[in-house]
Amino acid sequence: MSRIKHVLTVAVGAAACVALAQAPANAVGSWHIADASNGRGTGGFNSADNNKFRIADTKADGYGMVLRIKLPGRSEITSCDDRDGANNGYKYCRISNIPHNTEVQIKACAKDFSGKLPGWIDCSYWIKDYTS
Repeated sequence: MSRIKHVLTVAVGAAACVALAQAPANAVGSWHIADASNGRGTGGFNSADNNKFRIADTKADGYGMVLRIKLPGRSEITSCDDRDGANNGYKYCRISNIPHNTEVQIKACAKDFSGKLPGWIDCSYWIKDYTS
């Protein structure tokens, strides 16, 4: 009888591990990603982590990276910048006082912060998400 209990316990435990491993990956901590073209950089938004935004410059080409952020009811586009060179990690930004279930749109773009070249280049598409 003791052996049957042990086998049953192991079988139930193994089934639980398989079920947990197959759970959805979009729980707390998931990022919605916007990748600029030509490998210039990547940005993201994590609504589950206190409305955290991030941007990273991944190409040493003289350009910085900007995560452009659109919020409803605001005419200006807010941004999160990485201006200090490529391949040195993410820059993180937070925007406070965004109401729950608010639509947020992000777009990653390269930008010449020296002012010699105007505008944005190699932008991603606008990525839409909602605050939690």
